[in-house]
Amino acid sequence: MVYLDNAATTPMDEEVIRRVHESMRDVFANSGTRYRIGLDAKRRIEQSTELIAEHLEIPSTHRILFTSGGTESNNLFVKGLCFPDKKAAFTGMEHSSITESLSFLKQFGNDPCSLLPFQKEGRLDLDSVSILKENRVKLLCLSHANNELGTVNDPLQIISALAKESPQTKLFLDGVQAIGKLKLDGSAWKSLAGYSISGHKIHGPKGIGLLIFDSRLVLNPQMHGGKQQFGVRSGTLPLPLIVGLEVAIKRAVAITEQNQKHFHGLRRRLIKGLKKIQGRFSKLKIRFNSLVDEDVTRQSPAILNFSFPPVEGEVILHHLEAKNIFVGLGSACSARLREPSKILMGIGLSEEQARCSLRISFSHNNTTDEVDQFLEVFEEAYQNLYPTFSQKVEHR
Repeated sequence: MVYLDNAATTPMDEEVIRRVHESMRDVFANSGTRYRIGLDAKRRIEQSTELIAEHLEIPSTHRILFTSGGTESNNLFVKGLCFPDKKAAFTGMEHSSITESLSFLKQFGNDPCSLLPFQKEGRLDLDSVSILKENRVKLLCLSHANNELGTVNDPLQIISALAKESPQTKLFLDGVQAIGKLKLDGSAWKSLAGYSISGHKIHGPKGIGLLIFDSRLVLNPQMHGGKQQFGVRSGTLPLPLIVGLEVAIKRAVAITEQNQKHFHGLRRRLIKGLKKIQGRFSKLKIRFNSLVDEDVTRQSPAILNFSFPPVEGEVILHHLEAKNIFVGLGSACSARLREPSKILMGIGLSEEQARCSLRISFSHNNTTDEVDQFLEVFEEAYQNLYPTFSQKVEHR
């Protein structure tokens, strides 16, 4: 099997599986109970929390909250901080868990400030930051790395721009696609209001994520109950998943630089191979929607999105699947909607171009041989499908 959709999810590392299994077997007690084995579970969670803070260089000024994943983390922070009337801004290029959370606030008269006209290639144009002050924006919500394009909003550059142009605006970053691919400078935390992480994007378990936030902020809870986790997020803590997440974060952070070099090599080979196919088949017109750039302050090396009209991406995807090669169309959370990607259309693609796209995303498990296998099958499928789709275009 060739798996090239790691932005959708990643297979769990063997060490993570082992540690999760051990915890499920040996430390099963509820960490909220007062007897010995419950207290042992509580101490194990505290230990994992301390280790996560160490791995990510999180200062004591910030709290670490365990959630079910990136979607819950984003919802909890955006709604918890901005309800009912704190004004937020976004580019419209973020994951749906951010855009839909902001849309939810509209029914209470809290309309977010759209910066869509001020984004370039899926990231915020820093020259537009002064608009935030003019609109009295309290929270800027961005993706650290865009989930479909891989374009990067560099935290330090944004923090610097906000300090100069709109100091009253706090910054929240969706870091789901960043950990293990981009280094998060520890100095950024003092100016980050919040940051979200998802376990299953970094070879950890599904069903566990993090919300890291400035302890000076008051978040309204979205789930009520036993007042666990500072009273912000109630519910019995899933110790095995927390242990698995801690192991996954430790490994992801430790191999970030190694990953970057590996991903750059795979991405370079993929781009070169696609250009060679285009040279052999003149009717193939590839548009690279991700930046063809190796500057990690601008582009994640783990993602490449490209278009190839008139052949539809989903049809190519299933031809690849028949050869046991798995790629993505874009965000896995919105793929079932069968609508052209709002992110791709947001950077100026037509509906046809958006539909005729694929997203390739790498993990440390991928090899150059797998990239070559993809290129071989993609070329064969495209040449076979082109006559059918070109006729459809002619008959419109």
